[in-house]
Amino acid sequence: MLVLSLLWLLLGCLIGALANTARLRPASWGRRGWLVLLVVGALAALLGGWLGTLLLGRFVATVVALWVAVLGVVLVSWLVRGIPNSVLRR
Repeated sequence: MLVLSLLWLLLGCLIGALANTARLRPASWGRRGWLVLLVVGALAALLGGWLGTLLLGRFVATVVALWVAVLGVVLVSWLVRGIPNSVLRR
């Protein structure tokens, strides 16, 4: 499971990098926002992989990790963009 977990982390970082390329990073995250998006992708993929393993088995867990990472990165960046900058700077 360690190898699968590392694979899911790598897959999540790749999804975060693709989201950076697609300019999904909110401007309110500043200069280090690209790193935050990579971490969000990695954590979402790891969570999705473990949930996929528990619910569906090892064989489809990587596919679940992929889709949870995509949804996690898109939803987090979308939700953060909806929050006004004045709330985030407090």
